[in-house]
Amino acid sequence: MFEFPNMLPVFRDAHLQAQFEQTGYVVIPFYDEKQISHLNQFYRQYHPVDEEGFYASTYSRNKAYRAGADQEIRRVAAAAIEKNFQDIRVVAGSFIVKSPSPNSAMGVHQDMTLVDESQFTGINIWCPLVDLTPHNGVLKVLPGSHRIRPTYRGASIPDFYRKVRSEILRYGQPIYLKAGQAIVFDQSIIHFSPPNLSAESRIVTNIFFTHQDARFQIAYYHEDMAEKAVELFAQNDRFIVDFDQFGHDIKQRPTLGESLGEVPYDFPELTLQQLEERYGKLPQLTPDRQPSWWRRLVQAVAGSTKNQDHE
Repeated sequence: MFEFPNMLPVFRDAHLQAQFEQTGYVVIPFYDEKQISHLNQFYRQYHPVDEEGFYASTYSRNKAYRAGADQEIRRVAAAAIEKNFQDIRVVAGSFIVKSPSPNSAMGVHQDMTLVDESQFTGINIWCPLVDLTPHNGVLKVLPGSHRIRPTYRGASIPDFYRKVRSEILRYGQPIYLKAGQAIVFDQSIIHFSPPNLSAESRIVTNIFFTHQDARFQIAYYHEDMAEKAVELFAQNDRFIVDFDQFGHDIKQRPTLGESLGEVPYDFPELTLQQLEERYGKLPQLTPDRQPSWWRRLVQAVAGSTKNQDHE
């Protein structure tokens, strides 16, 4: 395993940097009304017609669509990125959409490892193009969970919090962003979202960036591998756009990148006692006080089994 490094500064504002390091996320203004309108129009013009439920542009087999979304989102966001950040490398932009559906929930998860986190931090700029409400799939986060313990993460890797997912659903804090506001979050923070039960799609842009000197890698685990080990794969800057397995065969051994071999990884599980020590005890929740979306997430508590790269 590895230890958490001292984070290399990436925010121009020192107060935002300190808040980000403590809680794992900050909220900033990002798009103006004209940009929101343009990105909504761009999405509706180019998104796949077979999209349903939860869908990210990186799932698409159409590389032209993936690349086009990446380029346009980065172009529109360039000024806001320059205003807020320093010494960074922007890697990819994508659309993340929840069509109206009771099956559009995203379960408790952390985003997959994309950089060498013994030295660097992978960061998302997650910005809705509509106001978030309790009904359209508001993002919920577990503050400070990016520093519970170091991890390698991916769809094939066992989650260290798998025995307390239902409790995490109750600890999660909703982030009610307005259209054009962004939550900038550490990819290792624990987060989830209920389904979109509104009449309109919840359209979000997500931009992944990291420190300018970061090395890219992803992690893979299979039960036949050496005990308590994962295999690392070095990747280049085009990885997120070019990797076809995001929406298909995400749990299989990566077909893109160079294997760096296996590295030790212990999988200590988070216990309810440890969760309560960090976040306090939860009150009893009787069935009549359980929101319908919460019951559905508990029933499907395995969460985002299709993917772990987006929310």
